[in-house]
Amino acid sequence: MAERKSAGQEQETDEDVVLTSQQRVQARKNLRSSSPVIFETIRQEGIEELERPALSLWWSGIAAGLVMTFSLYTKGYLHLHLPDEAWRPLVSNFGYCLGFLLVIVGRLQLFTENTIKPVLPLFVTPTFWRLRTMLALWGIVFIANLVGVCASVFLVDNAGLAKPDQIAAFLEVSHHLADRSAAANIALGVPAGFLLAALVWGLADMKSGRLLFIIAVTYVIALGEFSHVVAGSAEVALLTLHGDMGVGQAFTQFVFPTLLGNILGGTGLFALLAYGQVRHEIIEES
Repeated sequence: MAERKSAGQEQETDEDVVLTSQQRVQARKNLRSSSPVIFETIRQEGIEELERPALSLWWSGIAAGLVMTFSLYTKGYLHLHLPDEAWRPLVSNFGYCLGFLLVIVGRLQLFTENTIKPVLPLFVTPTFWRLRTMLALWGIVFIANLVGVCASVFLVDNAGLAKPDQIAAFLEVSHHLADRSAAANIALGVPAGFLLAALVWGLADMKSGRLLFIIAVTYVIALGEFSHVVAGSAEVALLTLHGDMGVGQAFTQFVFPTLLGNILGGTGLFALLAYGQVRHEIIEES
């Protein structure tokens, strides 16, 4: 009898655990989503983005560009009012997070988020139409972001929306980009693109703590002085308006190299890795 009982105990399975239906529902809710589920969530978001009208993408992209300039302004405000101590950048760089917070929470079109979202549908179904549509989305959103950034910086600099000491602070926190080479901007653009893509991936399954996660990731981008093509364009636009950079220099030294670095980091590294880890687990579209 004792041997039978022992054998019966060995055959006990998880099904012997008695839970109410409400407790089972709660258990399912507490499960973290698997990588294929996160992949599919982002892929579906990417399909929705690819199907949006061009005009909607355009105005959302302009709004995102306008909002992203607050990363520069808030960082400059903190820089202005903090004492000139070694720890000042540790605090002022928190201001860099504001633009990203406003854009992501407001679900506006930011180019670096699109280095992963519309790319995943292309990986699953690599057709010429998907590639053309994705590149069109990239072009619309990127140009719209730059238009929004330049419009905001021009108004703040010329319409009395900032005091002279504030403008001076904006310039001071931007000058590190004036002497940075194109090669350096490519290299520093890669981790920025990778981190933004990782942020999109993480937010897809995050039910709480989203704001802290956005702040943490974007704070690292600021602290590491990584190159983000939209946020950094605000700094470059201001430097150009004040004659510290030429227009051609702004594009060849910062905008285009950083754009390349962000794409390499977001699409070339993170999106490919994300697809590689789930490609044998997902059901591909017919």
